[in-house]
Amino acid sequence: MTRALVRTALWGLTLTVAATGAAAERWVVQNERMAVTFTAEARGGVTSLVDKATGRELAARQAQPRLFQLEFSSPGSTQRLTVSNSDAQGIEFTDPDADGGAAALHFTRLGGQPIDVVCRVAAKPQEPWLRWRIEAKYPSSLMLETVQFPIVTLTLGGEATPGDALVLGATKGGVYRQPSAWKAGRSISASQPGSLAAQMACYYDPAVGLLAAALDARGYRKAVVASKSDAGLALVWQHPCLSSSGFQLDYDIALATFRSADSAVSTDWRDGADLYKAWAVKQAWCRRTFAARDDLPAWLKTSPAMVRFGRNWLAEPGSIEAWLNGYWKRRFPGDVPLIIAYWGWEKVDTWITPDYFPAFPSDDEFRRLVEIGRQLNGHTFLWPSGYHYTLTYRKLPTGEFEWDDRERFDRVAKPHAIHNRDGQVLIGDRSWLQGGQTATMCPGDPWTIDWFNRLATGCAERGAELIQVDQVVGGNFPVCYATSHGHPPGPGPWATDVFRRQLQTMLQKCRKIQPESVVCFEEPNEHFIQEVGLQDYRDWEVMRRGDAEPASVFNYLYHEYLPTFQSNPQAGNRLQAAHCLVTGQIPHLVPSSQTGPGPLLAGGDFEKWRGAVPTGWDKVPGYRDRTYSGQADRDESAPHGGQASLRLTNQGPDEIAQVSQNVTVGQTFAVGRTYRVSAWIKTQGIRQRNAILLGAFAPELKHLGSWRLEMPAEQEGWVQRQAQFTLPEGTQLLRIMLHLQGPGTAWIDDVKLEQLSDDGPATEVQRPETPSDHDFMLQWVQLFHGKGRPYLALGKMIHPPRLDVGATEFQNRRFPAILHEAYVASDGTRAAILVNASDTPQTGTLHAGGKATSITLAPGQARLVRLPDGCVSRHP
Repeated sequence: MTRALVRTALWGLTLTVAATGAAAERWVVQNERMAVTFTAEARGGVTSLVDKATGRELAARQAQPRLFQLEFSSPGSTQRLTVSNSDAQGIEFTDPDADGGAAALHFTRLGGQPIDVVCRVAAKPQEPWLRWRIEAKYPSSLMLETVQFPIVTLTLGGEATPGDALVLGATKGGVYRQPSAWKAGRSISASQPGSLAAQMACYYDPAVGLLAAALDARGYRKAVVASKSDAGLALVWQHPCLSSSGFQLDYDIALATFRSADSAVSTDWRDGADLYKAWAVKQAWCRRTFAARDDLPAWLKTSPAMVRFGRNWLAEPGSIEAWLNGYWKRRFPGDVPLIIAYWGWEKVDTWITPDYFPAFPSDDEFRRLVEIGRQLNGHTFLWPSGYHYTLTYRKLPTGEFEWDDRERFDRVAKPHAIHNRDGQVLIGDRSWLQGGQTATMCPGDPWTIDWFNRLATGCAERGAELIQVDQVVGGNFPVCYATSHGHPPGPGPWATDVFRRQLQTMLQKCRKIQPESVVCFEEPNEHFIQEVGLQDYRDWEVMRRGDAEPASVFNYLYHEYLPTFQSNPQAGNRLQAAHCLVTGQIPHLVPSSQTGPGPLLAGGDFEKWRGAVPTGWDKVPGYRDRTYSGQADRDESAPHGGQASLRLTNQGPDEIAQVSQNVTVGQTFAVGRTYRVSAWIKTQGIRQRNAILLGAFAPELKHLGSWRLEMPAEQEGWVQRQAQFTLPEGTQLLRIMLHLQGPGTAWIDDVKLEQLSDDGPATEVQRPETPSDHDFMLQWVQLFHGKGRPYLALGKMIHPPRLDVGATEFQNRRFPAILHEAYVASDGTRAAILVNASDTPQTGTLHAGGKATSITLAPGQARLVRLPDGCVSRHP
């Protein structure tokens, strides 16, 4: 009878225990928190992962569990070779050679080929996790493309587990409730650079969780994947590479179990994030908190607010001036700095690159707006579109393009663009280009860094103090395989290095023009925290995924290091605004032109135009990848009233022309009341049924109701059509769509929105004095800039104390009716911020410091509550 060994590596100490049967040979690596078992029978896969405090077995039962998987290509072949630990002909275990050293599993002759792999697992003293690494040797005739390691499949008990959840460290990661109930085959993933803002993921239930983190201080490309199978939930780190000379992972993957420090409180993702943060704050990207940084302008550190104007506002510069002087200056504290962002400032059109200048509507007018802003403590913010080079824009029925820059690209920029594996320039379709395409410039080529710096300094010369590298999401750009740019072909840490160089040199160049310049980029990546002064953040956008809830992981980890702002605030979405307030984001106002004297529906007489669009309306470029190529024009030859009407024209059967306006629900336009939209319409040559369309929408454009104003036949001439409706509960906005599909022409004029009453005539709905969200935004600005500043702007996020409160429904999800988070300031004081996100008064009970406090908040009300010292015990 052969005698196998059960070997246990504990904090670098090796214990040897006898066992019977060669097939029973197993190896255990453990620390104070967890024990991981590998067996020969499972070909070196993980057969057990036990949390010691609870005794819970977390590993799924599998006959052949995967520990790693390698994927190879070979020159001249389209076939891929995939091998894993299950394919090894030989497996050996080596004990740790020193205190804190790594145990090693040696796998030889994978797939019968000369492919050998070593996996190392280390338990270091005083660390909560086990550290994992992998290296591989193989013939130079093989090209290693991807490594998956470690692969750990977690048990889900064979059925949906109440209270289990999954969180990735992604910008839009969110909390995924009950992944145990997912169908087999479902997965989510995030990559860095890219969508993974912080290198962590965790799965947990109320009792225990498992953290999987990449301890990479350099910035290699990687991805984390969570996938459901019949066996369980696999957590996998993927490492893309391009190597024919062997592979060695240059950083550790850490696995650690975690629990709530308070047995009366359920475990959640913050408990896992606390472990990761303890490592992260020792890295270079956390060398200075935001308050301690001396490389940023003083005004930025006084906690500003923000507003963004689009191209429709820029087309009427007076409307921006009126908002700044008539609304911001009159109704907000004068000492609050205002970041003034502009979209659509580009010469050709929004996001059309790189021929940006002169700025829209003109350099002189743009500089005038910059100066108006500066007089109000405002700071201009522009977002050039990163490394995109627009080749073509807006495809015409003839097949030509409204903008075609291919000749100049070929002549000037093509050698410096990103190349595919086949040596060809990477060309991509972009939805916003309406049938056009872009190339992507490679910042691994110094020419590209200089090129973008020239674009950025052009923005600075026109007064921009803040400049964002837009559309380089999380510092990511496509992998480049060019051999002439000066970087190694394929994926590698060079991508992080060159983007850091871009941010640093861009700031240097811009500060020669604007001494207080600030740079940033789209969506966070922890590696660049110290290079930027604020961060475009889009954590709320996880709501676009059907079953995820926002989890502000990046802010929880790094709130005291970098201020964030929600890039796309939605007017009227109180829950989104409340989330942003409690998670310590910069107040971001959505400007409204629907305030002050006059009708709420703007420009219904079509007398005033801004360029090719009537004032108050937008020309819709398309919907769901369908381009709306029809024409919308001012027609002074055929008005119904006044001097002009709107003319919609299509030539082909598939063309659509649409001009629309969103009317926001608020003080004068309210749910439950009855209204009427009327319009005068005439047509010519229309061959199919058409109508003006009305749609009532909740936040995230959830459709609640629709109505039509049918277009008349040609021979009827001018006809007034009208639709009567009552706004449904939950309506955020009414969208009025002046819509023509198929060939023909329609003229529309004198559109009105009126309120109906039982005992009087219809009255045209008037604008409110202030926007519907004014009171909420004012208190947010005052808190962020005032007494809440040590917490909401500069504080460290901590575990929030328990709050007992009712729930509210939003997009098929349940949220607490009062949202809350907690912070600790630099002086050690603690505070909770609470916001009633519902439309009705709410009362909750806050449990802190051994006391239960009843708190009642009006709809939209926020309150800062000081917490007793030490009442939140779970934060390290």
